[in-house]
Amino acid sequence: MKKIYLLFAFFLLCLPGKAENLLYLKDKAFNFGGKVGFNATFPIVNSLSVYGVEATDIRVEYKVGYIAAVFCRVNIERFFLQPSLAWHRSEGEIHFNIPEEDITNGVPDINVIDPKNDLNMKTSSLELPILVGYNFVKEGPYGLSLMLGPKLKYNYKVAYTSNFANASPHEYISDSTPFGINLSAGLGVSIGRLFFDFAYEFGLNEVESDFKDKAPIAPSEKNNIRIDKRTNVMSFSLGFLF
Repeated sequence: MKKIYLLFAFFLLCLPGKAENLLYLKDKAFNFGGKVGFNATFPIVNSLSVYGVEATDIRVEYKVGYIAAVFCRVNIERFFLQPSLAWHRSEGEIHFNIPEEDITNGVPDINVIDPKNDLNMKTSSLELPILVGYNFVKEGPYGLSLMLGPKLKYNYKVAYTSNFANASPHEYISDSTPFGINLSAGLGVSIGRLFFDFAYEFGLNEVESDFKDKAPIAPSEKNNIRIDKRTNVMSFSLGFLF
């Protein structure tokens, strides 16, 4: 991700024209731009079952993910409409306990109390946000805007890797629907063509996903993971408007 920011900075320095052009943006009916940044995903997990056993003491730990997007903007006085096409990569960990069972080599062993377990989650998605914005401040090179709107999401790659106590890691893949709908709200600060966005998004639909062991040791109908969660993401990005 550092390479992306370096390329972005190099691109800005190589733009033709005087330096003050970067701090001056004419009012246009139409603009387009791009941005890159970071995200932090900490989903709301309503329930989690491992091999048919309900997990307890569920805790979510987020990791830093990445975003990149291109967009266009239709300006109507202080309002604007901004559809985008974005790529998101998010990561995180789910910590939990399994009561009265110990999962060893992928097979439940009943009547044994299991220590805490971990699931590493990685998701890559394509997203289509359609935001409506309002410029509270639009004076000279400075601007402050609020954005709100729906976001259509397609998870083209979802993988969970287990880190169960007394068991070797297993990779799980999902066969559930990859589509989702989120509500996104953001705050943007701009200095001429440069802008900084801070956004928060929340899933409108609960996602019930089944994950099957990619390489099970013993075939079993319960040899899977089921999770019921809702999306919860914060992101920060740096962009340039043409």
